[in-house]
Amino acid sequence: MVVGRTGNPEYSCLADFDGDGRMDLAVCEGDDLEKGLQTGLRLVFGPQRSRIADPEAWHDAGHVPGTEGRQLLYCAPRDLTGDGLPELVVGGRRHPVSRRYSGLMWLEAPADPGLRRDPGRWQVHLLDPDSLSGHAFTFADLDGDGDEDIADANADWDTVEADEELYWYANPGPASPDLRKPWARHSIWRSKEFYAKPQVAVGDVNADGLPDLCTQTQNAVHLFLGTAQSPPAWRRVEILKPDLTQWIARPVVLTDLDADGRIDILGALIHNDGHLPADKAAVFWMTYAGDRPEAEWRTWPIKMSDGYNSRRQWIGEKWDHLLPMDLDGDGDLDVVGNVEEHYRPVNGRDESFFSVVWFENPLR
Repeated sequence: MVVGRTGNPEYSCLADFDGDGRMDLAVCEGDDLEKGLQTGLRLVFGPQRSRIADPEAWHDAGHVPGTEGRQLLYCAPRDLTGDGLPELVVGGRRHPVSRRYSGLMWLEAPADPGLRRDPGRWQVHLLDPDSLSGHAFTFADLDGDGDEDIADANADWDTVEADEELYWYANPGPASPDLRKPWARHSIWRSKEFYAKPQVAVGDVNADGLPDLCTQTQNAVHLFLGTAQSPPAWRRVEILKPDLTQWIARPVVLTDLDADGRIDILGALIHNDGHLPADKAAVFWMTYAGDRPEAEWRTWPIKMSDGYNSRRQWIGEKWDHLLPMDLDGDGDLDVVGNVEEHYRPVNGRDESFFSVVWFENPLR
């Protein structure tokens, strides 16, 4: 079912943005140089449940003004104003033509739910106009003040290595006038090890009540174990990857896949100039032995690489996002992921396979 057509949709999310009890769609559009389409953050409002499979019943409201012409990569719904309905947090990168950075922003919906279907009534607030990349930021109450802050990593293709950084933004809170101003940014870790568009995960790995963070680089997974919350502080633990997963990587999630009550690490790799060797685990998960996450971690493959090498910069097996969820209702967490830019030779030419994939957890 096609509910609308957009310019290079990079990511989308579902939420009830207008409070009518129906799921709506927000779409992040990146550049579309070949078609020359104007891009931005598009809102598509959903119909009643009985017509959800009818493309004609969905209402494409268009772009939120102020988001056009940006290279957008990721969006997530969050109630930042405390009115019970979600706003949108959106991130992007530098546009290849205009050279304009998209920054990190949040889009405030009108207080009156009846006006939310009009994108012109939404307001754009620059959370960080100088952010170099907003590919997969994550939310958590990092400073213990009761509202959700944001953790992000800023590396992208054009980021100078000395500027590559993991940091967090302090949410001023729904009652603060500073909510609509740039949020305070705090550095956690600077490193030249980052690859473009790294992801950040959050969870309580050692069950001490403090939020921990996680990201991965080519040769290691980096855990940041919380040591304090007011103000937040972390201690970095470097987990060296085995040969099975030593490769450039992006997705990382903290979740309990084996239902043993302890947090595991779920991760994935991406191709390097078209190459992801057949002996690499394209999707994998990690568990630790003993009672402390500083102990030895074991790595288990979920999917091995197909081993195809296109020898082309943008064509290969690339996992962008992984979502743990109980998709089949059997009580354990499965994994849903999207593989982008995956091509295979078919009848003498490269044919693309952009897919959403379900990995069924064999636990039950």
